[in-house]
Amino acid sequence: MPGMVGGFGNFFVPLLIGACHNLNSFFYTIINKNKISNILKQRNNINNKLNQIKNISLDSHKKQSLYLNAYLAGLFEGDGYIIISNKNKTRQNVVIGITFNLKDLPLCEHLKNIIEDGWIRLKNKENACVLIFYTDNSIIKFVSLINGYLRSPKLSKFNLVIDYLNVKYSLNLPKYNIDISDIKNNNWFAGFVDADGGFYIRYTDKKKLRIGCELRIEQRMIDPSSGLSYESLFLKIAELLGTKLEISKHNDKSYYLVRGNNRKSLSLILNYFSSFSLYSSKYLDYQNWSQTAQLLLENKAYSVENKKIIYELKHSMNNKRIMFDWSHLNNLK
Repeated sequence: MPGMVGGFGNFFVPLLIGACHNLNSFFYTIINKNKISNILKQRNNINNKLNQIKNISLDSHKKQSLYLNAYLAGLFEGDGYIIISNKNKTRQNVVIGITFNLKDLPLCEHLKNIIEDGWIRLKNKENACVLIFYTDNSIIKFVSLINGYLRSPKLSKFNLVIDYLNVKYSLNLPKYNIDISDIKNNNWFAGFVDADGGFYIRYTDKKKLRIGCELRIEQRMIDPSSGLSYESLFLKIAELLGTKLEISKHNDKSYYLVRGNNRKSLSLILNYFSSFSLYSSKYLDYQNWSQTAQLLLENKAYSVENKKIIYELKHSMNNKRIMFDWSHLNNLK
């Protein structure tokens, strides 16, 4: 037992002999090693975090060949927003959101699942839901997906977000100019219509029966953040629909307005959406609208049977719709 006390009872003795001149020096060495170890662990965690963020950026860029990107950009430019607080570029708070009608919650949830990030906020009083990105990871994912597809003045503030991400995380996310490619060549316009457009069937029979179809798109004239005009974009949309650019006024505010309602417009609209689908509840409204538009183009809308069909189509869409089938979301991947 005495041997055990000498060998195990005072375990510091063999360590101190010839190793440290005093106990304080020994503990100082141990504590500093622990501090260094913790610093290295923290540094590794930070590096791992940066690598994860850079991988998110690269993975999202790989998805840019998919169908989602231009559509998502159109949605954002129609009803999206960016909030940037704090002027210090590395300490800014950034929030990106896209607002939907509450009845389009299934689309909002579907997009969240596809992007694999984001949060949904319900605004029942406003009859709306919002898909929100506020963590840096989620913002990088979203920005990488739609980068290069923007066509509106919202690009100005969008590029400020890219500056913030590049500075904070040493990324090399590119900044693009406004996309001036032909609108009819991708599904950006489908996303923009889902956000800001509306399909309407006219059926009036007061003195003389009149049947018509209209796609209506309306947007503010000036972007409040950049002070830039939407005129150039809306002139291209008017050209796409074979119609002219108009200006409307509501509550002492002016808006750009494009209405596609002539035969040429109906044909162009049907042709575009045969290639690029809508995904909000407006997809369902479009099904009613397109049937009527086709009958008008074929000069069959005023037959006794078709008048009844068109009347039913008109009264089962938009705010009068009570049945929703969301199976078309399976095509958005």
